[in-house]
Amino acid sequence: MASTQQSVPTLYRSFLRVINKWPADPIRPTRNMKTALRSQVTESFRSPLAAGGQDTLTSRVKDAQAQLEALQNITHNVFKQKYPLSPKLLTPASNPNYYSKLVDMLEKETAKKNFEAIGKKGPTFFQKLFRTAK
Repeated sequence: MASTQQSVPTLYRSFLRVINKWPADPIRPTRNMKTALRSQVTESFRSPLAAGGQDTLTSRVKDAQAQLEALQNITHNVFKQKYPLSPKLLTPASNPNYYSKLVDMLEKETAKKNFEAIGKKGPTFFQKLFRTAK
């Protein structure tokens, strides 16, 4: 039991390290997976243990270790490497350029949103510097 209690802080820090490696989603900047994961982990580690039953410290640590391993596999692209997509899937015969056009469109929308967001934040340092006096 003592080793389980000692492993809880280590497990929590491991979750935070994996979450910090999580990439930002440029398409949905207001719905950030990193923030959602961090709040879920924080809430899970702060929630009290129920008296008796299946909700023991040992079982929660075991579940957390499995979840941590899954997140680590995702961040290290384990499944992408284990199960690579075939070129046939990425370039379907009916519309071979579908996915490349989709990616281009998403990149353009992301760039457009980023540009619009810059304008909403106010002028940048260089805009202020080179603004003509009125």
